Amino acid sequence: MINVRWEQHPVGHGGFHTGVMSTFDSPSFQWIFDCGAKRTAKFDAYLRDWLDNNTRPVDWLFISHFDTDHVSGLDTLMAGAVVDNVMVPYLNEHEIILQLLEEAGRGALDRKLVELAVDPAVYFLSRGARRVTFVRGSGPGREDIGGPETPPDKGRGWETRCNPAPRDLKAPCWAPAGVAHESAVQVIESDSDLTVSRGGAGIRFKPYRAPITDASNDGLIDAVQALVGASVKTQGRPGLGDLAYAVANHARTPAGRADLRHLFKTHLGSSNRASLSVLSVPIVDEPMTAHWHVEHASDFDAGSAEPGWLNTGDAELFASADLADWEDCYAIFLDSVRVLALPHHGSDHNSNGALQQLCANATLTAQVKAVGKKHPGANVAMSAGDRLVRVTEQAATSVRMYFYAG
Repeated sequence: MINVRWEQHPVGHGGFHTGVMSTFDSPSFQWIFDCGAKRTAKFDAYLRDWLDNNTRPVDWLFISHFDTDHVSGLDTLMAGAVVDNVMVPYLNEHEIILQLLEEAGRGALDRKLVELAVDPAVYFLSRGARRVTFVRGSGPGREDIGGPETPPDKGRGWETRCNPAPRDLKAPCWAPAGVAHESAVQVIESDSDLTVSRGGAGIRFKPYRAPITDASNDGLIDAVQALVGASVKTQGRPGLGDLAYAVANHARTPAGRADLRHLFKTHLGSSNRASLSVLSVPIVDEPMTAHWHVEHASDFDAGSAEPGWLNTGDAELFASADLADWEDCYAIFLDSVRVLALPHHGSDHNSNGALQQLCANATLTAQVKAVGKKHPGANVAMSAGDRLVRVTEQAATSVRMYFYAG
C-alpha cells in the first residue's frame, strides 16, 4: 500500500510546494519544492504556521533557483525543520553573477542571497542539511559525470537510489563526515533518476536543468571584478567566494546599485535559464489497484494508474530548442502528468501553448497575485483556457493531488 499527497500552497507570487508519501509500515517521506514568495513577511507567517502543524522531517528540499520569491523562506524553514537532503541547480560563475546583479540592482539583496552566492553548499550544510546535490545541465561534448556505484541510502526505512550514481565534489573542510560511502556535496547530471522506495512502492524524482551556456568570453566576470575590486576564488564547486561579498558591499549605495544595474543591462542575460524542473511520479512495482484525483476550487479530476506532478520553477521553455531539450528529458512521462506548474508564474516570456500541449492531460497552475497585471501572461492564459488555475494567497485556490495504491 502507498499513499501520496501533493499540494501547491496558496502563497501568491512565489512558490511553496509540498509532498508526503507513506506506506502502512514506514515513517512518512516528505519533500518540498521551492520556499518563498514576493510578499516575504506574509509568506514567513504562512510558513511558520505550516511548521507548527508539520513536525515531519523534510527528506528532500528542491530549490529551482535563487530568486527571492523562490527562497525567501529558507532561513525560517531550515531553522524550524530537520532538512536532510537539498537539491539545487549547478550554477556557473556567470549565472551566479547575473543573479546577484539582478537582485542588487533592484535593492533586494539580503544576507541569505549573498551567502547562497558565496557558496551554496556551505549555506545549506551550515544550517543542518546532511547533503547537498547539484544538478548540472548536460550539453554536447560534456563528459559523463557519473560516479562509482554506491549502496543505496536506507535512511528512515526508505531505500534511495540515484541513477547514474552521483559524483563527489570538493566539500567544505568542516563538512559533516557522513557514512563512509557518501559525500556531503555531490553533483548529478540533468535527466538523472532519483528513486525512493520501500517494499516495491515509492516515488521517482526526475530533475532537469537546461544545458549550461558558455558565456566565458562576454567580459561580464572581468567587468564585475574590476568594479568591486575582488575576484572569484576557485573552490571546486559552485560559488563566487569573496566576490559575492564585494558585490553586496558595492550595492549599499544608490550609486553602487546603479553601477550594477548598468552591468546587468550591458551583459543582458537571465538566471532563469538555470532554473530546475522536477517531476515526481509514484512507483508501483507490484500488481495493485491504483487511484488518483486532483482537486481545486473550480474542478475535480480523477483516474487510475500513476499520476505525475511537474514543477518548472522559472525555467525558460519558450524557444523551440529549449522546449525540445526539456521534452527529451520527460517524454515518456508527459501523458501521465496531471498537474503542471507553468514556468515563471505563467509568463508569456517563458512558455506558450506548445508546452501546454505536451502535457495535454494536466491541470495548469500559475502561482500569482490575486490581482496581477503581468502574470499569468495573456497569451499563456488564452492558450490554457479553463485548464488554468491561479494559485494566489487565498486559501481556497490551493491545488492538491492524491494517489493511493493497494
